Amino acid sequence: MENRDHAFSLSIDWEEFGQLLGRDHTGVLMPPVPKTIDRQTDIMLSLLNETGKKATFFILGILARHRPDLVRKIAAEGHEIGMHGQNHIRMHTLTYEQAYQDLSDAYKLVTDIIGGPIYGYRAPYFSVNESNLYVLEILAELGLIYDSSIFPVKLKNYGISNFPPDDRLYQLPNGKQLVELPLTITYWRNRRMPVAGGGYMRALPQFVLKRIFRKLDQEGKNVMLYMHPYEFDNRWISCSTHYPPGKGYPKAKSFLIDIRWNLFRGTIYNKIKYLLNHYNFITCLKKAEYVKSNSHSPGVLGCAQ
Repeated sequence: MENRDHAFSLSIDWEEFGQLLGRDHTGVLMPPVPKTIDRQTDIMLSLLNETGKKATFFILGILARHRPDLVRKIAAEGHEIGMHGQNHIRMHTLTYEQAYQDLSDAYKLVTDIIGGPIYGYRAPYFSVNESNLYVLEILAELGLIYDSSIFPVKLKNYGISNFPPDDRLYQLPNGKQLVELPLTITYWRNRRMPVAGGGYMRALPQFVLKRIFRKLDQEGKNVMLYMHPYEFDNRWISCSTHYPPGKGYPKAKSFLIDIRWNLFRGTIYNKIKYLLNHYNFITCLKKAEYVKSNSHSPGVLGCAQ
């Protein structure tokens, strides 16, 4: 790890906000909003280039189908390409066969686009939990080295209570091994608290984040951050524009939804820029390779279907 025993990783769940919002609300999958994902991808790539850091982009299949040129652009700038699945559906709602289809379709699509293998995965909605740990077996069968889908704290919609918060190599029931790179948590009054990115990064003031990440670095913790393209874009999001005609919410509810998705979003860019400038960042793959090569006693996960 560049002569250090710990490092930060910045991971991007590369998806188009409007495409998913419209699909989840109406059931209709629309093409991505023209130029929006271009602008947001360019903002991220410019920031990474300015700070001299590399990130890991977990590519969503339904967006990559429309914009393979952007996937190739990200890869050409030296960033790691991983996969975010094909259809952005909560994995614990799928059968084993459906999960395998989603993952294998995404793997084929993304590897065909970049012309080479990929080694890591992030589940939509962090939807790997106690009920579907067999997803990790599927990943290993596809030849992946690591997963980064588990929040080691139980939250309303995702997470596994008391899951080990450190990066580890695990032995799986199918005889294969896989590294898990959990999302970063901190402790407050002996309770686990999420701090890894997304809404948590938006909500916390910058001085609080500085203190938290300084402490994590001083303790020698590996840090896994996750963000989405829209969070780097300071243009106002009007959610109603992403719904097909006649499918939107009443004006009052639309306004509240807009507030939710825009609140404090303009603070993200400078928060991430500060972290990139002050800490040692490597790709998820480099971190996983380090964990794998330095693990002498893998943990054991039960992945019964």
